[in-house]
Amino acid sequence: MNYEYQPKDPLAEAVMGSVFAGIAATLINLAFDYFYRASVHFYASEIINVASIIFATMLLFTIAGFLYFALDIFSKHGYLIYMFIFAILTIFCLIGLMQISSSANTEEFIKFRNLLTGMVCISGLIITFFVPYLEKHNAVYY
Repeated sequence: MNYEYQPKDPLAEAVMGSVFAGIAATLINLAFDYFYRASVHFYASEIINVASIIFATMLLFTIAGFLYFALDIFSKHGYLIYMFIFAILTIFCLIGLMQISSSANTEEFIKFRNLLTGMVCISGLIITFFVPYLEKHNAVYY
């Protein structure tokens, strides 16, 4: 008997792909956070912690899955539109991070900004390229 589950629902494929990509991004972001903080001796951030990394990454990727589903249903080349949108969003986030300046403690602020920049790059690359890949290749997580 063959009990392999093959979903026929595009919403399930899109959301499951984005959740799987979100789990991968969360683990990579947690590893980056740990090794970055250890290498530069940065422990002062109260904004970026384990809980905020997990919840923010998974929420962002779940929303991205629903957006991917909508674009894929309503457009012939929805995956290209999706990839373009998230590539542009990632670039705008990185530009926005570089525009922020702080005068209180410059050294700590630079460490914080570099940590956040690394996480935005990791999440941006995974959400832009890995979510569409996993939606089309669902044998990876089923």
